[in-house]
Amino acid sequence: MDSKGLINIELLFCTIIIVMILIVNFPILEHSIDSANDMDENSQGRFLLNSISTSIDQVNSNNEGFSKKIKLPQSVDGNYYTILVSSNEIILEFNNKKGKAKIQPINLVDSKNRTLSKAQLYNGGSYIIKKTLTNNNESHIYNQSSIIIMQVEG
Repeated sequence: MDSKGLINIELLFCTIIIVMILIVNFPILEHSIDSANDMDENSQGRFLLNSISTSIDQVNSNNEGFSKKIKLPQSVDGNYYTILVSSNEIILEFNNKKGKAKIQPINLVDSKNRTLSKAQLYNGGSYIIKKTLTNNNESHIYNQSSIIIMQVEG
């Protein structure tokens, strides 16, 4: 077998491998692109997510008692929206689109120091994000740094 024949076989083999890799990875790549485009189409939603995540991270990085007030807009690009805050991310949903922003891990609690898995924020609402210390006798947790998100008037 001459060197041209060997090169042709190697080229054919490499082409088949590349095509197989592309076929396997195409659905994953397509989903990632679609997800990125959903929120990139709406910079107002991305700005809102970044603003809330920055506020929560600022409160979390300060001492106990530090708080920050946020005011949510009435709509995102003219659409009703929902915001869900969990222990490590914020999810914004509107018009069948979803965007996420990561936050520093937090222990989310309610006004009675009960641990929450998530907190829902409503469009147009004003909220105080406050760092507090949690003492829970039932679970034997004392002086745990926590974040409370309370809705306030105006």
